[in-house]
Amino acid sequence: MHKKRDIISLGLSLVLAAGMMASPAAASDFTDGTASTVSDFSSDTEDIPKFDSGEENTDNGEESSDAKEDNFNDTEVMTDTVISSADIPDHEQLLEEYLNSILYGQDISVLPGTSVAEDVLTGVQQTLYEELKGKIATVASKGGSTKFSISSNLGLTWQTTAKGAALEKEVSSRFGTLNTSKIINCLLVDCPYELYWYEKTASTIWQYGYTTSTTGGKTTVKITNISIYMPVINSYASGSYKVNAKIVQLAKKAAANAKMIVNEFSSYTEPEKLLAYKEIICNLTSYNEDVTDWDEYGDPWQLIYVFDGDDSTNVVCEGYSKAFQYLCDLSDITCYTVSGIMSGGTGAGPHMWNIVANNGKYYLADITNSDEGTVGAGGGLFLDTPLSGSISKGYTYATDSINMHYAYDTDTKKLYGTGKNSILLMTQESYSADGLTAKPAKTTITGISNKTAGKLVISWKKSKGAKGYEIYRRAGTTNSYVRAAVIKSGSTIRYTNTKLKKGHTYYYRIRSYTYDKNGKKVYSGWSAVKSQKVK
Repeated sequence: MHKKRDIISLGLSLVLAAGMMASPAAASDFTDGTASTVSDFSSDTEDIPKFDSGEENTDNGEESSDAKEDNFNDTEVMTDTVISSADIPDHEQLLEEYLNSILYGQDISVLPGTSVAEDVLTGVQQTLYEELKGKIATVASKGGSTKFSISSNLGLTWQTTAKGAALEKEVSSRFGTLNTSKIINCLLVDCPYELYWYEKTASTIWQYGYTTSTTGGKTTVKITNISIYMPVINSYASGSYKVNAKIVQLAKKAAANAKMIVNEFSSYTEPEKLLAYKEIICNLTSYNEDVTDWDEYGDPWQLIYVFDGDDSTNVVCEGYSKAFQYLCDLSDITCYTVSGIMSGGTGAGPHMWNIVANNGKYYLADITNSDEGTVGAGGGLFLDTPLSGSISKGYTYATDSINMHYAYDTDTKKLYGTGKNSILLMTQESYSADGLTAKPAKTTITGISNKTAGKLVISWKKSKGAKGYEIYRRAGTTNSYVRAAVIKSGSTIRYTNTKLKKGHTYYYRIRSYTYDKNGKKVYSGWSAVKSQKVK
C-alpha cells in the first residue's frame, strides 16, 4: 500500500476530502523493558569503557571521562551500570530509539510541550536532569561524544565514621539516592527526539569517585567526578560513544518537511490541526506488515520514515504515534504517548497510542488505527470517548464493526499515576471545540541582569495571547522550584527578584497564561531554564 505524497502539496483540502476517517491497523508487537540498576562497587573496572587518551574531544565541548579519571589522584573510582531489562515501559523503550533530533535541531533551547520531570523529580534530580538534557540536545543537533561529565554541585557531601567496605557501601547508598534510573526514564519520556541515538540494549555506565578528609576526628566524604557513558546505536555511531554528525543532517531534512506541515496549519484552530495531522500522517505512511522481530520494531528511523517521502519506508505503531506527538509538540498542543495492550479486531497485542488534552479532559487518539483498511475506519478511535472502563481495567471503545479495548501497562500507570488528575483518566464528555481556549505562546527568557547586589532582573519576550506570566525559581542545584512571582499583565516583560543571597546561583523558568470562559488559567509550556549568580 504505497500512498506517500509530496508533503508540500498536502493541505486542508486533503483533510476536508477525507472527512473524519479513522482506522485501526493490527496491534503491533514491540518489546517492553524498565531500567534496572546493577551496582558494582569495587576496584575491578573491566566493565568501564576504555578510551584512548588521544581520542578527539567531544563535539559538544565535553572533556572525556577517562581524562577525568586521571585527575582523581587518591580518589576511589566506582561504577553503577544501568542495564535494560524486560521491564522498561514500552513507550520509553521505543521513544529512546527514535531518530528525533529533528524536533529541536534548529533551536535546542526549545523544550517539549510536556515534561514529566517537572512533576516527579526532586531538586537534586532536577539539577542532574537539566544538565543531561542540555548535553543530550546538543549531541542530537550536532553529533559528538556521549561521554558526559557532570559539572553541577549535587550536594553529595556528608560526615561518617565508616571505613573500608562499610564506607564503600555507604557511598553506594548515597549515590543511589539520586535514583539515576528515574532520571534516565524521565529523559526518555520528555526527550524521545533528542535520544534517537541512545542504544538501550547496551549498558549505560555511571562512573564516579569519592574523596575523604579528616578534621578533628570527623571524616567528610564527597562524591566527585560523576560521568555517564551513554552508548550509541550502530546506525548513528562513529564509535561506541560518539554520534555520527552526518546522520543528524538526514534527520533535519525530515524535520523541515514536518515543520512545513505545521506552518501550513498555523492559523487553524486546535481541533482542525489535530484532524489535519492525523490525516496527513495516514497519507504519508503505511503500516509495515513485514515486521517480524524486535530489531525491526525498534528501528529508530520510524519517526523519520513518516516524513521522508519514501514509499519503501513504512512504520508500525511507534512511527504513527510519535509522528503525531511530534506535530503536536511543534504546535504546543498537549499530547502524550502511552503504551499497553490493545485487544479486539485483529486480536490482542502490545500497542502504542496517544492521549490528547482538551479543557482538562483526556481523549484517545490512535493514529495507527486511523489508517485506511483497519477496523477503526469509521472514526471511533480518534478523539472519542469510551463505552466503559477505568485506568486500572482499561477502556473499551466502539468502532463501526467491533469494540476495541485498551489497557495501560503497569509502568505507564506508574509513570503517569492513577489518581483523579491522571492523564490516563478518559473522559465521558464528547470532544468539542466549543469553549476551547487557545494556549498562549511560550515565552523565552532573554536575559538575567545582576548589576545590583541581592537582586536579579529577569527579562523575557512578550507572549502572544498571554494575560500574564508565572515565574518559578530554584535556589542552587539541590532545591526544588518554587513560584517566585505572578505577573498579572501580558505586556509586562521584566521582573526584579529581590532579597536574594549574595554569591548564590538561581535558576528561572517562565510560563505564560490566559483564562478560559470559567476564569480558569490556561498555561503555555515552560520556557527554557536560565540561571544567574547573585553579586
